[in-house]
Amino acid sequence: MTVHRPLRINPGQRRQLREFVEAHPGLTRAELMATADRVRMRLLITDGLTEVWSRSMVRRDDDGRYWPA
Repeated sequence: MTVHRPLRINPGQRRQLREFVEAHPGLTRAELMATADRVRMRLLITDGLTEVWSRSMVRRDDDGRYWPA
């Protein structure tokens, strides 16, 4: 059985994801995914948004909306 481990993203990818949230403040994860026009950014959102949030690079409110930190 394979154990799924979250993908760790590098500092440049974290910066790109933070900048994407800054350009689209107040959106939920699903809305950010819909806004992303590139597969690469959708993969970053899927794999890295929680990491960027846990590092306090963006913040998430009670409604699940992401905001610049």
